[in-house]
Amino acid sequence: MAPMSRIDAQRSGEVPRGLLEFSTGLNDAFFSLAQRTLRSMLGDGDLLTHLPALDPGTFTRRLLFADPVNRFGIWVLGWPPGCQTPVHNHHCSCAYGVYRGSIEEILYSVDLQSGAAVESGRSMRRPGYIGGAPRGLNLVHEMLNRGGETALSIHIYAYPPGEHTDSIDRRFTARPSTQET
Repeated sequence: MAPMSRIDAQRSGEVPRGLLEFSTGLNDAFFSLAQRTLRSMLGDGDLLTHLPALDPGTFTRRLLFADPVNRFGIWVLGWPPGCQTPVHNHHCSCAYGVYRGSIEEILYSVDLQSGAAVESGRSMRRPGYIGGAPRGLNLVHEMLNRGGETALSIHIYAYPPGEHTDSIDRRFTARPSTQET
């Protein structure tokens, strides 16, 4: 599918305009604006009606908006039941919001000696939830759909969509958290 150069102007209003002004993605201003943009997008029940139907049972990633000068992209991700990511971090600012369904996010800290990721928390993310991290925070997480329906999330990644295949910087081996008794 060819990337769309813009979201339908009638529905999106000013959604990407502010991002275009702060699109280096290297600072908290971009991340904060990406979160506000997501809040607006998640409230639009018709946002994805123009997209072809998702392929059932298959993880789907579609570009909704590509910055005209290739600095960031807005993506919709389709998460069929049972779908999950590897434990990973990002090479860029990553803001995401849950549009439909629920996604469990498992957070990890990285053991500096072994380089393994150790689980530090779990949360169920429901429609309207907005999360992620600015570049440099080194968010290490895993996301999965434990529900019975396909979940949808919207992601704003501050990287050139034409230069990277995805936002993942590094994949980690997960190690169960150690608990003292």
